[in-house]
Amino acid sequence: MKAMAGLGRTVGAALVALPTLAMATDTPATLADRITGNTLSAVIFLPPGSGTGSTRLQRIFLQAHLRSDGHALMRVWQPDRNAYSAVEERVWRVRDDVLCLDIPRQASAALCFNAHVWGPRIAGTGTRPYALLDGDIAAGNTLTSP
Repeated sequence: MKAMAGLGRTVGAALVALPTLAMATDTPATLADRITGNTLSAVIFLPPGSGTGSTRLQRIFLQAHLRSDGHALMRVWQPDRNAYSAVEERVWRVRDDVLCLDIPRQASAALCFNAHVWGPRIAGTGTRPYALLDGDIAAGNTLTSP
Protein backbone atom coordinates (compact mmCIF):
# COMPACT_ATOMS: atom_id res chain seq x y z
CA MET A 1 0.00 0.00 0.00
CA LYS A 2 2.86 2.38 0.83
CA ALA A 3 4.40 1.60 -2.56
CA MET A 4 1.16 2.54 -4.30
CA ALA A 5 0.93 5.82 -2.34
CA GLY A 6 4.53 6.65 -3.26
CA LEU A 7 3.84 5.84 -6.90
CA GLY A 8 0.72 8.02 -6.81
CA ARG A 9 2.70 10.98 -5.44
CA THR A 10 5.40 10.50 -8.11
CA VAL A 11 2.86 10.34 -10.95
CA GLY A 12 0.97 13.28 -9.49
CA ALA A 13 4.13 15.38 -9.31
CA ALA A 14 4.99 14.46 -12.90
CA LEU A 15 1.52 15.47 -14.09
CA VAL A 16 1.82 18.82 -12.32
CA ALA A 17 5.24 19.45 -13.87
CA LEU A 18 4.20 18.35 -17.37
CA PRO A 19 2.45 21.60 -18.45
CA THR A 20 5.42 23.60 -17.19
CA LEU A 21 7.83 21.47 -19.23
CA ALA A 22 5.62 21.77 -22.30
CA MET A 23 5.47 25.56 -21.98
CA ALA A 24 9.25 25.76 -21.61
CA THR A 25 9.89 23.86 -24.85
CA ASP A 26 6.95 25.12 -26.95
CA THR A 27 7.98 28.70 -27.57
CA PRO A 28 5.71 30.39 -30.11
CA ALA A 29 7.19 31.24 -33.49
CA THR A 30 8.12 34.88 -33.97
CA LEU A 31 6.62 36.99 -36.73
CA ALA A 32 9.89 36.71 -38.66
CA ASP A 33 9.88 32.91 -38.28
CA ARG A 34 6.34 32.69 -39.59
CA ILE A 35 6.77 34.85 -42.71
CA THR A 36 10.40 34.39 -43.81
CA GLY A 37 10.68 32.35 -47.00
CA ASN A 38 6.99 32.75 -47.79
CA THR A 39 4.92 34.90 -50.14
CA LEU A 40 2.80 37.74 -48.78
CA SER A 41 -0.25 38.67 -50.87
CA ALA A 42 -1.95 41.70 -49.36
CA VAL A 43 -3.82 44.93 -49.77
CA ILE A 44 -2.65 48.07 -47.98
CA PHE A 45 -5.03 50.93 -47.31
CA LEU A 46 -3.55 54.42 -46.95
CA PRO A 47 -5.17 57.82 -46.43
CA PRO A 48 -5.58 60.04 -49.51
CA GLY A 49 -2.27 61.43 -50.75
CA SER A 50 -1.61 64.98 -49.65
CA GLY A 51 -1.84 67.47 -52.48
CA THR A 52 -3.74 65.07 -54.76
CA GLY A 53 -7.16 66.63 -54.14
CA SER A 54 -8.60 63.15 -53.74
CA THR A 55 -10.65 62.10 -50.72
CA ARG A 56 -10.49 58.40 -51.54
CA LEU A 57 -8.39 55.86 -49.69
CA GLN A 58 -5.34 54.67 -51.57
CA ARG A 59 -5.18 50.90 -52.08
CA ILE A 60 -2.00 49.07 -52.87
CA PHE A 61 -2.26 45.42 -53.88
CA LEU A 62 1.05 43.65 -53.61
CA GLN A 63 2.75 40.29 -53.62
CA ALA A 64 6.16 39.79 -52.05
CA HIS A 65 8.36 36.76 -51.57
CA LEU A 66 10.12 37.56 -48.27
CA ARG A 67 13.60 36.03 -48.45
CA SER A 68 15.69 35.35 -45.36
CA ASP A 69 18.39 37.85 -46.42
CA GLY A 70 16.05 40.83 -45.84
CA HIS A 71 15.28 41.27 -49.53
CA ALA A 72 11.94 40.61 -51.19
CA LEU A 73 10.86 39.95 -54.73
CA MET A 74 7.90 42.30 -54.93
CA ARG A 75 5.27 43.41 -57.41
CA VAL A 76 2.32 45.78 -57.11
CA TRP A 77 -0.98 45.87 -58.96
CA GLN A 78 -1.23 48.62 -61.57
CA PRO A 79 -4.93 49.38 -62.12
CA ASP A 80 -4.28 51.46 -65.25
CA ARG A 81 -2.63 48.42 -66.89
CA ASN A 82 -4.92 45.85 -65.19
CA ALA A 83 -1.79 43.84 -64.40
CA TYR A 84 1.00 43.47 -61.87
CA SER A 85 4.20 45.45 -62.30
CA ALA A 86 7.43 43.69 -63.12
CA VAL A 87 8.99 41.97 -60.11
CA GLU A 88 11.46 44.23 -58.29
CA GLU A 89 13.91 43.46 -55.51
CA ARG A 90 13.03 45.47 -52.40
CA VAL A 91 13.92 45.46 -48.71
CA TRP A 92 11.84 44.18 -45.79
CA ARG A 93 12.50 43.77 -42.08
CA VAL A 94 10.84 42.64 -38.86
CA ARG A 95 11.53 43.80 -35.34
CA ASP A 96 9.43 42.14 -32.65
CA ASP A 97 5.94 42.25 -34.20
CA VAL A 98 6.56 45.20 -36.55
CA LEU A 99 6.83 44.39 -40.27
CA CYS A 100 8.32 47.06 -42.56
CA LEU A 101 8.09 46.87 -46.36
CA ASP A 102 9.85 49.05 -48.92
CA ILE A 103 7.08 49.18 -51.51
CA PRO A 104 7.73 50.08 -55.16
CA ARG A 105 6.25 53.38 -56.36
CA GLN A 106 5.50 54.50 -52.80
CA ALA A 107 6.48 57.98 -51.65
CA SER A 108 7.53 57.01 -48.11
CA ALA A 109 10.74 55.06 -47.60
CA ALA A 110 8.94 52.10 -46.00
CA LEU A 111 5.55 51.27 -44.57
CA CYS A 112 5.60 49.62 -41.15
CA PHE A 113 2.81 47.63 -39.54
CA ASN A 114 2.24 46.16 -36.11
CA ALA A 115 1.38 42.77 -37.64
CA HIS A 116 -0.37 39.66 -36.41
CA VAL A 117 -0.39 36.26 -38.12
CA TRP A 118 -2.89 33.49 -37.51
CA GLY A 119 -2.90 30.52 -39.81
CA PRO A 120 -2.41 31.75 -43.37
CA ARG A 121 -3.74 35.25 -42.53
CA ILE A 122 -1.82 38.42 -41.70
CA ALA A 123 -3.16 41.83 -40.69
CA GLY A 124 -1.74 44.95 -39.15
CA THR A 125 -1.85 48.68 -38.62
CA GLY A 126 0.73 51.40 -39.07
CA THR A 127 0.87 54.94 -37.78
CA ARG A 128 3.45 56.80 -39.92
CA PRO A 129 1.51 57.13 -42.14
CA TYR A 130 -1.66 55.55 -40.82
CA ALA A 131 -2.16 52.37 -42.82
CA LEU A 132 -3.92 49.02 -42.72
CA LEU A 133 -2.54 45.71 -43.98
CA ASP A 134 -4.72 42.69 -44.76
CA GLY A 135 -3.55 39.58 -46.55
CA ASP A 136 -2.38 35.97 -46.70
CA ILE A 137 0.89 34.13 -46.33
CA ALA A 138 1.54 31.27 -48.78
CA ALA A 139 4.37 28.78 -48.39
CA GLY A 140 7.42 29.35 -50.59
CA ASN A 141 7.82 31.62 -53.59
CA THR A 142 4.53 31.80 -55.47
CA LEU A 143 5.69 34.75 -57.61
CA THR A 144 8.07 32.87 -59.85
CA SER A 145 7.04 29.24 -59.34
CA PRO A 146 4.80 27.65 -61.99
